[in-house]
Amino acid sequence: MLFLLLVFTMAEDTGEIGTMQFFKTLVMMLFTTLGFCFYTGALAAETLSEDLFTHKIQPLFDNRCLACHSCFNAPCQLNLQNFDGFARGANKFNVYDGTRSKSVEPSRIWIDAKSTKEWRAKGFFTVHNSIEPEKNIFFQVLNLRAINTSSVKAQVHESQVCAANSEELNAMKSAQPQLGMPYGLPALHEGELETIKAWISKGAPGPSMDADKKAHSIPTKLQPQVEIWEKYFNQNELKQKLVSRYLFEHLFLAHIYFPEEPRTFLRLIRSKNPCNKPDEIATRRPNDDPGVKKFYYCFVKFPGTIVSKTHLPYELSHQKLARFKELFDQKWDVQTLPSYESGVAENPFVAFQDIPVKLRYQFLLDDAQYHVATFIKGPVCNGTMAVNSIQEQFYTFFLNPDSDNMVLSRDYEKQAAPLLALPGKFGSDVEFTSAPIDLKRITDYREAYRLLRSKELIKNRPDGYTLNDIWNGDEKNNNAALTIFRHDQNAVVMKGAVGDLSKTVFVLDYPLFERLVYNLVVNFDVFGNLGHQLLTRVYMDMIRMEAEELFLRFLPPEERLQYRRTWYQGILTSAKMEYIFPPVGAGEPTGVRFTKGTQTKRQMVEKILFYRMNEKVRGEIDDINWKKVTPPASSGLKVNATGLNKEFRKISSIAAESSSPFARYFPDVAFVMVKGKDQTRVFSLIHNKEHENVSWITAESLRMSPKEDTLTVREGYWAYYPNMIFQVPEKELPAFTSFITRIKNEQGYEALVDKWGVRRQNPHFWSAYDELQKVYLDYDRINAGYIDLTRYSL
Repeated sequence: MLFLLLVFTMAEDTGEIGTMQFFKTLVMMLFTTLGFCFYTGALAAETLSEDLFTHKIQPLFDNRCLACHSCFNAPCQLNLQNFDGFARGANKFNVYDGTRSKSVEPSRIWIDAKSTKEWRAKGFFTVHNSIEPEKNIFFQVLNLRAINTSSVKAQVHESQVCAANSEELNAMKSAQPQLGMPYGLPALHEGELETIKAWISKGAPGPSMDADKKAHSIPTKLQPQVEIWEKYFNQNELKQKLVSRYLFEHLFLAHIYFPEEPRTFLRLIRSKNPCNKPDEIATRRPNDDPGVKKFYYCFVKFPGTIVSKTHLPYELSHQKLARFKELFDQKWDVQTLPSYESGVAENPFVAFQDIPVKLRYQFLLDDAQYHVATFIKGPVCNGTMAVNSIQEQFYTFFLNPDSDNMVLSRDYEKQAAPLLALPGKFGSDVEFTSAPIDLKRITDYREAYRLLRSKELIKNRPDGYTLNDIWNGDEKNNNAALTIFRHDQNAVVMKGAVGDLSKTVFVLDYPLFERLVYNLVVNFDVFGNLGHQLLTRVYMDMIRMEAEELFLRFLPPEERLQYRRTWYQGILTSAKMEYIFPPVGAGEPTGVRFTKGTQTKRQMVEKILFYRMNEKVRGEIDDINWKKVTPPASSGLKVNATGLNKEFRKISSIAAESSSPFARYFPDVAFVMVKGKDQTRVFSLIHNKEHENVSWITAESLRMSPKEDTLTVREGYWAYYPNMIFQVPEKELPAFTSFITRIKNEQGYEALVDKWGVRRQNPHFWSAYDELQKVYLDYDRINAGYIDLTRYSL
């Protein structure tokens, strides 16, 4: 357009100038303009080639490496979520060593060191030791897989081997060639290897300055909102300082996003500097003393690629800010701020006693799914410590804030607070010899609290809890009913009552909810010693039993102990329960009316879902899995599965007894990609492994009840560590489900995998994985992240 305008202007101004001269000038301008265009294009191409990392290498890392190399469970901590991780390199130290006698220094990427030099001082070694690909550790490990495609016999977490130098690399190539990367999966194809090779030869350069700045900078579009939030967090009034500390300790793990750009994620940090130049304070825990008199709460860009196992999205918006102000700007006062001393900082009932309990509880309830998910993904990205103390599937409801003892009585709150001491008060180094004494102390506090709570409940509710004492989501919040599914060493939290009637049920009040957050998230140190980890795990047992006990208080007193016995089977377990968790309030009445002669647990769940909650709160009917849960006739609702759901219903919620044992042969979780003509829909197929009890840390395999195992099927991505991917053309889905119902043994399941499964060594594995990831991003842009393959079936 500019060129035509210039031509038109020249034509008007030619005047006496001859036509020939005009066209000579016109041709010169044309070539000059074209030359400029060609130059600009060449310059752009050159710039593109200079930023090889951003345009070629990081996408390769994302699609082929992040399946294993992210978070602490990455082999040798080699994290490839961005260039910082590659430059940091690897470390042979096992973060998840639960036997260490002393705590170790944290090694959180982007937090615990700010330069490659600092990481070297922490024991991390480079994987880019040479610009010659033939000598380069990183390239040679990739190339090793290309030339040795033999299958592997151990999972990734069992093969924490890496080469720190050329000598170790040569030894590994000779003795353990199966350790080539991607571990146990198809090798990178020739073009991908050539791309890595060319990058290595150039010195493995990082992203361009512009790309690096973009990766670490908050987009201009979001800066006004970020400034508003930073101003909110950094007000000088004591009241706001306390609120900001409380919010930070609950949001420090969050991947914060704004609706305007839902795939741009931020972190909330404490900074030594003002937020225009943030400098993160790297404490072990978010409630540790920051070590400086003046600090700032700031937002920083999350600089790496998102992976599902650590992804905890939390939305901030104008509406959320208004909600925070509605909650915390009410009339209450702060005289002095709490210290960060032991006995205060790790006990939220002491540290935040000036904030009214109802406000704190309502904050948790507003986003209950997020807060419960932090227990599972937590600061560790591997939920072993928490999840081996819970059942495979259970519903969770919440006590109405207006029914909570702590909300109802300030005097009761003051009596209860010191009894709610948590294991975090003993720090990251708990001497093994003192652990039993510390545990006894914590247990005594807990038992005193249980008695106090029961007496207060009798005073407040002499006739027992009623249905109205269950939180109904204020008739609009769908966080009021949650379901937790455990997948071996990890778990997932879903909204609604998903899956058939669960074996156990939680009801959380404020003290239970807050203790879960502080025991498993805020106070827990994955770098702590054996004693610290042991106390954390045992206290989780206590919380689980209290949450189950609170649900039982809604049932008829004559049935409570019987339910408890079915949840805790075994002679030793029964004795343990009588000793460490004797019944309290088992004979007190309930205000809920039940029909005699039918299952009261089932009745209570149905009353909560269909009489206490509306459809917006409880979510859609689970027409695939509900077989024991039945909507009342008066509701006009029916469990009526159609389409794909009808097919999956044929295999869901069927006990793995002798006539239908198929469920017990499935892995923890599989993704089923149902490929239709116009779209691919993904369903999670979850194996619920039933237990006689979950009361012990070890020997879990001796306490299984396989005849009670079932499958739950749910559309969507409800796992972060899948064990198998099935690809099923939609027209073959009836054959797929029919095949499953006929599985009688391991060989039957292997035949299913042979027909529809995608094994690790399948040459088309990566195309299936790529499609799975693409559909994930299309299906759920906020929650989508790269899926982990460290537990994929061998």
